[in-house]
Amino acid sequence: MRPEPLYEADARAGPVGEELPGAPPDVPGLAPAPVMRRLCLLGGESAGKTTLARALAGELGAPFVAEYGRELWLDVGGTFGVQQLLEVARVQVQREEEALEQARAAAARRGASQAWVVCDTSALTTAVYCLLDHGHAPAELQALARRPYDLTVLCALDFDFVQDGARRDAGFSARQQALTTELLREFAMPWVQARGPLDQRLATVREALGRSG
Repeated sequence: MRPEPLYEADARAGPVGEELPGAPPDVPGLAPAPVMRRLCLLGGESAGKTTLARALAGELGAPFVAEYGRELWLDVGGTFGVQQLLEVARVQVQREEEALEQARAAAARRGASQAWVVCDTSALTTAVYCLLDHGHAPAELQALARRPYDLTVLCALDFDFVQDGARRDAGFSARQQALTTELLREFAMPWVQARGPLDQRLATVREALGRSG
C-alpha cells in the first residue's frame, strides 16, 4: 500500500527555502549567500505548465528552465527508449543547476537574500514517460525523479486538451496526470494544485510563495 502524501493535492505546501546543497558558505564580514529556491511545474500534457511557468518566471524575475525532453522530441520525434529518457532527465537536472548558478550570481550582485528558479517540469515527468511507455524506470532515473523542490505545483487538467503537434492525446495526458499524482504521494513530496484560468493559477501560486517567506 502506497503511503499517503504529506499534503493533499490542494493543501498548503510544506516548509521551503532551505539552502540547497552546493551553495557557497557564508564568510564573516561578507553578506550571507543568497538562499536559492526551485519552483517546479508538473502535470500531464496540455495542463498549462509552460504558460504558468513563463508567467511566474516573469513575475519573479527568475530564470526559466525549459523542458528539454520536448525540445529533443521536436528534433528527433518518435518514442524515446529508456536510455534516451535517462539522458533527458540528466540534461534537465543539469539545466536546473546551471540556472541556479546564474540566479545565485545575479542575486549576489543585487544584494538579494534569496532567488527563485522556475522549472517547467522535472525528472519526475521523465520517469512518468518511462513508466508509461516501458513499464519500468532505471534506478538512476527513479532517484532523479525524487529530486526535491521548494515548491511543486501540479497543474490540473481542467480545460480542453490542445494538440500542438508535440503531444499525444487526452487519454495519455490523463494517465500522466494520474501517475504523476501517485508518484508525488509515493515520494511524500508536498505540492499545491493549480486550477482554473491563468490568473486563478497565478493567485494560487502567489499565496503559496507568500507562505514560503
